[in-house]
Amino acid sequence: MIQLTLWSISPLLAALVVLGAYMRISPKKRVPGMQALLALIVVVTFWSGCVFVQSVFVDTNIKYLATKLSYTAMLLVPITWFAFAICYTRRQMHLSRLSLNILCFLPLISVGLAMTNEWHHLIWSRLEETPTGGPAGLRATYGTWYWVQLCFSSGLAVIATTILAYALARTTARIKPVLAVVVAPVMVGGAHLFSISPLNPLPWFDLSSLGFAAAALMLDRGVLRYGILETIPVLRDRVLEKLTEGVILINQGGLIIDINSAALAILNTNRGQLSNAQLAEYLEDFALTELVHHSRETLEVTLRGRTYDVTGSILDITDPNSDVVLVFRDVTTRRQTEQALRNAQLELERLAHTDSLTGLYNRRLFMQRLREEAERVNRHDGCLSILLFDLDHFKQVNDRFGHDTGDRVLQSVAKAANDVKRVSDITARIGGEEFALLLPETDREGAMRLAHRLRAAIESAKTPDPGGDPVSITASIGVATVSTGSEDPASALKLADAALYRAKNAGRNQVRRAKPA
Repeated sequence: MIQLTLWSISPLLAALVVLGAYMRISPKKRVPGMQALLALIVVVTFWSGCVFVQSVFVDTNIKYLATKLSYTAMLLVPITWFAFAICYTRRQMHLSRLSLNILCFLPLISVGLAMTNEWHHLIWSRLEETPTGGPAGLRATYGTWYWVQLCFSSGLAVIATTILAYALARTTARIKPVLAVVVAPVMVGGAHLFSISPLNPLPWFDLSSLGFAAAALMLDRGVLRYGILETIPVLRDRVLEKLTEGVILINQGGLIIDINSAALAILNTNRGQLSNAQLAEYLEDFALTELVHHSRETLEVTLRGRTYDVTGSILDITDPNSDVVLVFRDVTTRRQTEQALRNAQLELERLAHTDSLTGLYNRRLFMQRLREEAERVNRHDGCLSILLFDLDHFKQVNDRFGHDTGDRVLQSVAKAANDVKRVSDITARIGGEEFALLLPETDREGAMRLAHRLRAAIESAKTPDPGGDPVSITASIGVATVSTGSEDPASALKLADAALYRAKNAGRNQVRRAKPA
């Protein structure tokens, strides 16, 4: 049997108003938390439908089933409202896994208890029909768990409303949207509390549907008409989320509060993994204190082969415990370019100071180092020696075997010189087949010993000719030593050169020491 009363209009009105809100906001699917908001509308519509069924059908069993289903919808309203608040304000990272489990687990228990109420009566201790003579309805007496769940749902709704109101107050100059967000859930909660209180003159009628209708109208007029759902997330999505730089908001303890998509890619993580996460878990050596409190402009960090410049700013400089915004700028390409330029510069310097054929230093660098070592000797007392050596009859090698073989002979001689010298010694090619060795902190006797080893090494070196036969060559060596107060570098080089020619005149393949000036 069906009854149509004045009280059937209320849930229908609530459903129509909520569905109208659904039609207005459903195109705005890019708004953060839109799925949660649409779920809230579906739940409210379902609740209104259950209340309508309660008011229309006279059969007690149908009314009882509708009551259970409406209670299930009531459990989901604060959860979807809270989910919207969290998603819309981008604060998913504040929820720990334990909190998420509690949010899901407690309502599930309540649903199970509602469906099995006949066994324990924890939700409704008694459901009885209203006296005859009026609309047929059910009068409920509530059990212990109903009040436990009611406190939980109310607290969740208060938290969600506070989050939304705070976010809107900080991002819009209008007061009406903030008031609408606060007053709308108060109207729903107030209507429901009045319905279950002893003050309700119609205990068989759920006034929550009227509260939902009024709340939906208030949110529609106070929030949707101003475009708040669209404009505020657009600011974040189009600016913060579309930035190529990574942006992370952390507190003074390093806890990650918020993060944009670019920063998620930099840390190689997702929002779900950042629940109560510390920045130090991803950047172990990150010096936050040095960056923020010691006026350092940037810090450079490297993650998975990419280099980032990080800048930090305190949101409120008057509050030492204020949150900090970190901006990660990818400078990998710039650093690679800078390194390539440095390498090119070093290569140019090397080419400017190096003989291209033998790889030895050239005359210009040799003379520069000779002047530096001579000045050091005069300042600190000490000595240095110079070896000049020239290949004997090198022209005959070029004439007989060709210049390619001659080049290989020069390279073989350079290798022999490098093999006998010390690490601190400087080997240079200062002419066609003329070479020099600069021996810091080496006296005449030490220089003579090295010169004899060098002469023997050059003589024993073999270079194959075009036919594969070994080509040998010898060298004449002149040795000069510079000590404190002695000749300038140019004069010392002339002394070594004179000693070299005395070695050649003595029959070549000789070592001669310069005569004192």
